[in-house]
Amino acid sequence: MGAILIQVSFAAILISSILYFLAGKGKTNLIRYARIFFYFSVTATISSAAFLLYLIFTHQFQYTYVWDYSSRDLPVNLLLSTFYAGQEGSFHLWAFLMSGLGIFLSAFLIKKEKEIKNSPASNNYEPFVMFVFTLIQAFLIFILILKSPFKMVWESFPADVNIGYIPEDGRGLNPLLQNFWMTIHPPILFLGFTSLAIPFSFALAALMKNENSRWLKLAMPWALFSGMILGLGIMLGGYWAYGVLGWGGYWAWDPVENSSLIPWILIVAGIHSMVSEEKTGRFKRASLLLCILAFLLVLYSTFLTRSGILGDASVHSFVDPGQEVYLFLVVFLSIFAIGSLALLILRFKSFKPKDEHEMKISSRESALITGTIILCAVAFIIAVGTSWPILSKGTIDAGFYNRMNLPLAILIAVINGMSILLVWKKSTGKEFLNSILLPLGISVIITIGLVITGVRDIVYVVFIAASFFALFVNLKIALRLISKNVIKAGPYIAHLGIMILFLGIIGSSKYSEEVNLSLPLNESKEALGYKFTYKGSTPVKGDEEKYNFNVVVEKDGSGFLLQPVMFYSEYSKGILKNPDIANLIYKDLYLSPMALETPDMYSAKDIIKLKKDEETDVQGIKVKFIDFDRSKFSQDAMRDGEETIIGAFLEVTTKDGKEQIVAEQKMSGGETNTIPVTLKSSNDFTFYLTNVSVQGESGIDIAIVDETIPKIPQSPETLVLSAGIKPFINLVWTGTMVMVLGFFFSLKNRFKEMKRKNISSAKIHLNNHNGNHNGNHNGNHNGNHNGNHNDKHNSSNGNGNHNGNGRSKDKKNVFTDQLN
Repeated sequence: MGAILIQVSFAAILISSILYFLAGKGKTNLIRYARIFFYFSVTATISSAAFLLYLIFTHQFQYTYVWDYSSRDLPVNLLLSTFYAGQEGSFHLWAFLMSGLGIFLSAFLIKKEKEIKNSPASNNYEPFVMFVFTLIQAFLIFILILKSPFKMVWESFPADVNIGYIPEDGRGLNPLLQNFWMTIHPPILFLGFTSLAIPFSFALAALMKNENSRWLKLAMPWALFSGMILGLGIMLGGYWAYGVLGWGGYWAWDPVENSSLIPWILIVAGIHSMVSEEKTGRFKRASLLLCILAFLLVLYSTFLTRSGILGDASVHSFVDPGQEVYLFLVVFLSIFAIGSLALLILRFKSFKPKDEHEMKISSRESALITGTIILCAVAFIIAVGTSWPILSKGTIDAGFYNRMNLPLAILIAVINGMSILLVWKKSTGKEFLNSILLPLGISVIITIGLVITGVRDIVYVVFIAASFFALFVNLKIALRLISKNVIKAGPYIAHLGIMILFLGIIGSSKYSEEVNLSLPLNESKEALGYKFTYKGSTPVKGDEEKYNFNVVVEKDGSGFLLQPVMFYSEYSKGILKNPDIANLIYKDLYLSPMALETPDMYSAKDIIKLKKDEETDVQGIKVKFIDFDRSKFSQDAMRDGEETIIGAFLEVTTKDGKEQIVAEQKMSGGETNTIPVTLKSSNDFTFYLTNVSVQGESGIDIAIVDETIPKIPQSPETLVLSAGIKPFINLVWTGTMVMVLGFFFSLKNRFKEMKRKNISSAKIHLNNHNGNHNGNHNGNHNGNHNGNHNDKHNSSNGNGNHNGNGRSKDKKNVFTDQLN
């Protein structure tokens, strides 16, 4: 049923797209049918998503996707997140969100069409906007046909599984993804990606219609929405990485992280260009180009992350989706890239600015367009570094991004502060100087104080000063506007958030401290101004397979407990680690576990080598290697990294007689662990199988420990961890939330202004209608009355030529009313 729903949705959206295009070309009677097919496709897409969720929640493991990503032991929120945990599901999430946003977009456009009902047809954007939007949706749904989440296990593994087979349980969700943020971060990020299709659709519609003014007012709220949601989604991913994954930071310049950042930077640049165009009439081409590029970079990032190209370069990347999907992603990207850019070139001259006045360097538009260019330069640098694995076998070091973007970040802060103090068209030097003195003076004083307290790097000193300067400029204006109307302060609040974010990045990255510690059990060590004591491990409550490693942290007579986690994952066949963090208001203390070193069970002198059928005397007993025990061993399991066991039959002769034992070695995920074994008749000796050799002449290494001999004290259990201080990292999260709040207020204000203008337009239209109606009514009435009167009068005199007097007066009255 799910596959049928996807196919129906594809057919309906394709028909809808064609009908919207024909409606835009003049066949306006088709717009009704285009809407019907669009909503039919939306219904089918949402129904297929609901069906997939039903399969997941009812554990229908005969479906490959359900088996591959879910299991019976997952809680409800994580079962929900398995919907988009794999390639097929993430494309389905994208198509689902396109359907949801499409409902709002269609309603928005229909409403706008009604508002311009009596205007020329060229003002109606619905047909072409929806044509582009539905075409994008058609491509996404076709991917779901190529890579369906509704395949059965016997279709996916025909050589291994019989038709009708239903697995008892699924493989489950990757333990790294079993976290609250898995439920929140991906949907928000994908909503941001999806929403960028709307400014893109408006831009292409403007180019197709060759109309260069109204598109901006319609697209601006959607661009603001995209900037808000995508920015939030990116930083939630950073918070997830910092608090759960144990990377020690929130941003690693990973190619997949970068591929989400680039579209956000471009849409932010586009918003500033659109504001400049709205105020001055300039930068029409730049606004169109940036809205187009922002979505094209979403498609490009999709290609990078879904094609398997970054499999060796990124921890986030999906595996190779197969040649069909790979080629289709190339076609998907190429059609929209070539088509949109060709259309932009074709209409290039048509979007020439009406106002050709010389742009003054001391104007706000000059500063804004300079800032826009710098943002584009940042996006270009990150795009080059991100694409490097395609151009070369290696990857770009994180230091490259830091070195290249640091000067640009300083310029962004400086220009942001200055542009706000400038006015449109031209500013006077005196006004600008008066407005700049206070924020500049405060910034300089704070920066000098930081230099005195230890900030020495000149580049970061300048960055801090520039960030504080822009912060105080925006804060001053925001506070003034908040007292009158808070939503008017939206842009300044957003800028304020960016500057707070900049300061948090400086403090938490440049001035962080990090050390590696080896903490023997119950022994204290000092580092970073704190005393650390490892107190042993305890099972995590509710999950006995995970362990808290308890570390007491003390300073100045007070202390607290941190509990980083380590556990062995059957899913990934390795040790996984989660950090623990103490939030200390102006800094974080960050502990990330690295390894647990346990005392050796035997020493090198305890190990002997035995060939097959060889016997030797050791420590007063005779030990003979008889043969290998392969009853628990699987070559396939070892190759796949799964757990398998190999053993060795040993014949041991003591004073009490002969006894046969099996010494075993467990192999899993590339790691080998020995399993101790003792004699049934005595615990005096413990045997450890340390090595096996099955190539050539078979042999083993066996450690024999005499438990009756007193042990030399060994090193106790030792926890190895990374401890770090992250100064002012709360500014990163605070700045993000303030920025998102600023976007929200800007969006709300934009809709409020649109509503106010619509009401004003309606009043003007109503006044004109009333004026025309009254004028026509009065003119006709007076004309008829006077004409009739004169006709009667002239008729009595035998002359009816004065009928025209009434008509002349009628025209005069109508003209006067219209003028009024």
